[in-house]
Amino acid sequence: MSRVRHEWDRLREAVVGIAPAEDIVVFHESSQRWRSPDAAAFDRTHAGQRLIDVDAERARRIDSQVENLTALLAGKDIAVHRPERLQGAERHFLAPNGEGSQLFARDALIVVDDHLIDASLRLQCRQRERFGLRAQVQRRAAAGAPWSSVPLGSPGAVNGPFVEGGDVLLNGGEIYVGMSGCATDMAGVDWLQAMLGESHRVIPVALRSNVLHLDWALSLIGPGLLVHCPDWLIDGLPMSLRSWDKIVLRPAEAAMLQANLLVLAEGRVMVEAGSRKLIEELRRRHVETIPVPFDGPASLGGGLRSAHQALLRDG
Repeated sequence: MSRVRHEWDRLREAVVGIAPAEDIVVFHESSQRWRSPDAAAFDRTHAGQRLIDVDAERARRIDSQVENLTALLAGKDIAVHRPERLQGAERHFLAPNGEGSQLFARDALIVVDDHLIDASLRLQCRQRERFGLRAQVQRRAAAGAPWSSVPLGSPGAVNGPFVEGGDVLLNGGEIYVGMSGCATDMAGVDWLQAMLGESHRVIPVALRSNVLHLDWALSLIGPGLLVHCPDWLIDGLPMSLRSWDKIVLRPAEAAMLQANLLVLAEGRVMVEAGSRKLIEELRRRHVETIPVPFDGPASLGGGLRSAHQALLRDG
């Protein structure tokens, strides 16, 4: 069974990515405008090499922090599933050196209500990530869950449709979808709207061109409360969110992926441990806030939300 209606309904079941230290392979593609200059230089220099061979401490820290997150979620009575570790042709599909990882489960799978959707990722080497999630999807489809796949965009990362889970935020019948040119495009937004039909309104949200996903800039904590970086939202918040209580992040804070947090339930969240100001603001609003070290995965471009995809929430 799968069902997700809102970002803040109580989390019951999720898939969390995997990042064995020896599996992470550095890559560089032209659409990675969201990487900092130092990170981009590192990527270009070491593309095709295993991270453990060029920065072993970081590779092991990423692995350890992902496993710690998995244990924390399981300890809160959340059923945690993991992707299957890719092997052979699936591991090297559009990635001759096995570039990338299977860490960010959020992006390759989208769940809207009970509908499971294989995403179309703009980065060529990430298209293979759907294969590791296939067993989870097939099991639920066999039990009656609708299952669709976004047509794959061009390998040149120009012609979509592209739509990625990190760009998709759920608020009941409203679905907010970020667009920056780094990931989801308008063709992906149109495809998602056509697939979901009149039961949902898919609302594009314009992002600055160096912002990878909407969940870098916006998080819905509960009805009436959000975290956002207004400097990264070109046209501001969607109309239905503008009256909500807002915790504001500066671009430097948002670049640390502080908005990319994990909502366990209304009034209960996990936040990257270094986000001290955000933690204070949330606690001041009586939100139970659990600090979780996650700076290792953040160095690859994803935070706590990116590392998991909710499969079942109450509501």
